[in-house]
Amino acid sequence: MHPRDKEIWLAIDQGLRAIDWEAWFGCPEGADYLSPAGHEVTTRAVAGLTAFFQSRWLPKAVTPLPASGKASDTFVGLGRAAPVLQIMNGAEPGAWVEAVRWWAAYAYLEEAEVPGLTSVRRDARRDVTLSRFLHTQTQARLALIGAARGLPVELEPTKASGGPGDVRIGPVFIEVVTFAEDQKLQDYERFRQSCGMHLRTLERDLDIYWEGDFPELLNGDDFQTWKKRTEEAAQHCAASEVAVDVLSSAGRRLTVNPGRAPQGTTLTGETVESDQGKRLLDKVRGKCAKTQGAGTAWIWVEDHSGLFHFPMPFADFSLAAKTDALADLLGPLLGEYVHVAGIIVSNAARRRQPLPLDEDALRPAAQGFRRGLPLDRVRETIVIPRRIILPEQTNLIARMCDAEAASLDWALGRLGVSGGVTSLLTDSSTPRRVSPLWTP
Repeated sequence: MHPRDKEIWLAIDQGLRAIDWEAWFGCPEGADYLSPAGHEVTTRAVAGLTAFFQSRWLPKAVTPLPASGKASDTFVGLGRAAPVLQIMNGAEPGAWVEAVRWWAAYAYLEEAEVPGLTSVRRDARRDVTLSRFLHTQTQARLALIGAARGLPVELEPTKASGGPGDVRIGPVFIEVVTFAEDQKLQDYERFRQSCGMHLRTLERDLDIYWEGDFPELLNGDDFQTWKKRTEEAAQHCAASEVAVDVLSSAGRRLTVNPGRAPQGTTLTGETVESDQGKRLLDKVRGKCAKTQGAGTAWIWVEDHSGLFHFPMPFADFSLAAKTDALADLLGPLLGEYVHVAGIIVSNAARRRQPLPLDEDALRPAAQGFRRGLPLDRVRETIVIPRRIILPEQTNLIARMCDAEAASLDWALGRLGVSGGVTSLLTDSSTPRRVSPLWTP
C-alpha cells in the first residue's frame, strides 16, 4: 500500500476522518496497474459515485455497528471490496474494474435520461443497507445490459395494478429480489470482519503476516482476550522472527509469521450451517405473491453469498447440476403463480484470473449460463422459464446473459472512454482467458 494510502486508512481506522470514494480507490501513485486513461476514469468515478449516493452514504455503509446493532443493517464485507485494500491478494485491478462498473452504469443511465433513475437514486440514498445496495446495483446493471442490446429500458416502471416495479427491458417486466446470508451467517461474517480489521492493523504496524483460521464466533470478554493474545503473538513474532500460533477454544489455529505474505496467503473462517434452499424458496414464493398485481413478470434473484457461497455444497456443483437443482426447487412456483413468466437466479461473487471460457447448460426445464466479466468476475445465471408460453422473452433474457461481458465497454464508449477496459489498465494487469477445464 502506498504511504499516502496508509496514512489515510490509519486516520479512517482511528475515526479521525470519514471514508470517501477517493480513499476507496486509493491515491494515483499507488495504482500502478492503471494507464493514464485509467487514472482519468478514477477521477470521474470518484465524482460520479459521490454525486449518485451523496457524501454521507459510504461512511454509513461501511462503518461497523456497535455490538447491539443488527448485522442486517450494515454492509457485510463491503469495505473489503475497496481496490486500495486488495494489495495483499493482488486483486486491485479486478476490484477497480468492479467499482468502475458501478459508476459506468449509473453515469450512462443518467446521461441517457432513463426514466425512473431519480426514484432509484433516492431509494439508494435513504436505505443504506446491503439488500438495497444489491437491489439498486441489479436494477442499474440489467437496464445497462438491455440498453447495450439496443432495447428501450425503464427503471421503476408502473405495474398493471399501479405502483412501481423494478425494471422493464423491451417487453420484459422484471421484479428483483436479493438473497444474502441468513442472520447467523451475517453475524459470523460481521465478527470475521472485525477480526480481519484487527489483524490488518497489527500487520500495518509490524513486519508480519497472518494465515490460518479465524476463531469461532466470540463475544464480549472472549473476543477481547483473543485480541490481546494476537497482539502478544504479533509482537513476539516481530521481535524473534519466529512464527507463533494462536489457538482458539475450539482448536482453530491462527499463525503469525515474520515478513511479507506470499501470494495466495489466506485466512479462513468457521463453517456455519444453514438451509439455504428452503430460505431461497420461501423468499421467491413471497416475491411471487407480492407481484401478482404487476401483470406478467419475471422474478430476478440476485444471490449474494447465499446458495453460491462456499462452503455451501451447491457451490461445488457443475453448472448443469446447479441448473437442474434450481429448476427442481423453483419450477413448481410457476404452477402456483400463473403471472410469473419465469424465475432467474444469478450470482457473480466468484473471482478468477484468467477468466474461463463461456459455458452454457441447456437443460430440459432451465438454462444455465456462465460468463466471465471484466476483469476477474464469473457470473452464473440460471433461467427457469414458463414452458413455451413466452419464447421471445426467454430468448431475450438469454441474449442479455450472453451480452453482459461486453456491456461495460459499451457504456464506457458512450461515456467518451474509447478503447474499453483494456485501455484503462497496464498490459501486465490484463489477464487472458483460459479453457473451461476447471472445477468451480
